[in-house]
Amino acid sequence: MLRSLTIKNLALFKSQEIEFNRGLNIILGETGAGKSLIFDALFFVLSIKTDKTLLRTGEDTMRVDAVFQPLSNKVHEILKQNDLDDDELIVTRVLYNDGRTSSKVNGSPCPQSLIKSLASELVDSFMQHESMEILKSKNHLTYLDRFCEFGNLKELLSQQIENLKQIEVQINLLGGDEKQRADKKDMLEYQIAEIEKADLKIGEDERLEEKIKLLESAERIGESLTEILKMLEGSGGALGNLNMSERLLSKLSDISDFQTLAERISSVTIELDDVASELKDKLDEAQADPIELERLNERKDKIKFLKRKYGGSVDEVLETLEQLKNTLDNLIDAEENLSKLEKQKDEVQKQIENLCEQIHGRRLEGAIKVKEGLERELKDLGMKDSKFEVKFTKKQPSFEGFDDVSFVFSANKGQELKDLAKTASGGESSRIMLAMKNMFASKNDERTLLFDEIDSGISGEVGNMMASKLSSIACRDQVVAITHLPQVASAGDEYIEVEKYSNENSTFSKVENIKGEGIIKEIAHIIGGDNVTDVMLANAKQLFERGRRK
Repeated sequence: MLRSLTIKNLALFKSQEIEFNRGLNIILGETGAGKSLIFDALFFVLSIKTDKTLLRTGEDTMRVDAVFQPLSNKVHEILKQNDLDDDELIVTRVLYNDGRTSSKVNGSPCPQSLIKSLASELVDSFMQHESMEILKSKNHLTYLDRFCEFGNLKELLSQQIENLKQIEVQINLLGGDEKQRADKKDMLEYQIAEIEKADLKIGEDERLEEKIKLLESAERIGESLTEILKMLEGSGGALGNLNMSERLLSKLSDISDFQTLAERISSVTIELDDVASELKDKLDEAQADPIELERLNERKDKIKFLKRKYGGSVDEVLETLEQLKNTLDNLIDAEENLSKLEKQKDEVQKQIENLCEQIHGRRLEGAIKVKEGLERELKDLGMKDSKFEVKFTKKQPSFEGFDDVSFVFSANKGQELKDLAKTASGGESSRIMLAMKNMFASKNDERTLLFDEIDSGISGEVGNMMASKLSSIACRDQVVAITHLPQVASAGDEYIEVEKYSNENSTFSKVENIKGEGIIKEIAHIIGGDNVTDVMLANAKQLFERGRRK
């Protein structure tokens, strides 16, 4: 329940605190005084909408604080999930002149998404233009479902629809109809043969690169190796000189440690001889072979083509080959697999139809409640001959079932039942909205209901009935209403007056909670305008006293 609003620098409000109470809170004041700005402030702080033009001229920031207490179980649950739970809820929002906004819940910064989730549990708004939403057929299923007990039927339906989608995906993967499967089978067989014919080996592309590089450099390698071998083995080469050195040192072996030095030279000679042997092998391999080089390059191009078509590496191409084989195996068994899938599809479709039928049955029961309840409510609002029905048409099953719902209505005897949008006048749609709210409102949810001039165009006895209906709602939920109807104004429990005044430099609005004679005077203004007479005051007093006896 809304306890208070503190508003700073919002349009005509410089600094204002407004207190609210249980029951029917009536906001009174002349046209243009700023009554609707109170709702604008509440919508702003709850992130329902942000009108940046509301920042008061010449100011840097606009701030609104809203206090709610007591809170519904649902609001407590949301706050607990975000470690913000308390006995009361304080929401603060600031708008800066550069367009930025910031929000807090119970003193802690929070995202707008959290505030919006709270807002849906804290307030319901019913503006004059919003009655049009009730007329739209697209919203009627939502209204009807509030009167239906589905248990877990919708959840089961969602599961089965998802199952159906998965089965249809599997059927499509099998290639569709017989011709499509045949075409796909031919393509798979061609692709498999193309890869298998290449007889790829893991790591083959790297080995090919090495061989090609060796053959392409054969002439240069041969020249270098031949020259090196001459220096090692030729006349006066390294190996011959080492052998000679070893023999000379061996002759001195009986003197000092020359034998050790001779043995070391022998070791070097053996190692160098091995190097020379390997160089000879390399020289043999490096023989130019244009035919072999061409063959290797052709193989390289073939592998490159397959990698580009089937994967970035030989490993990936071979993995693709296995996948293609698996797909072909599945396709060969497609007839059997399709038969199984089609049976599964038929079974799931039957379950979907059955669940839709059960949901439809619950809606038929709910439709009776809606019809009887709305006709009763509308009778209380002076539409005693009105008729109301819920019209069902069947559509393709979806997560909501196969029902397409529209409300049909007749205001007078003998009139054909027609779509609400084509039948209800402005005054009738306002009363229908009020009747539906009285039916749909939850009990003990500590919600605040906002009504902004939904009584427009209504007078006389219907006005009395609307006042009575708002009073009835206010016994269950907190109601804040802006009204220009004397009967509704007289039914209030709390009264808030909005006045506009100016000084030399600016215009301001101020708010005051009024009682007693102040209330009667404002009701008299509604009845007769600025020129209030004693008769109007007496009439206003009589209306006000009648409202106390509700």
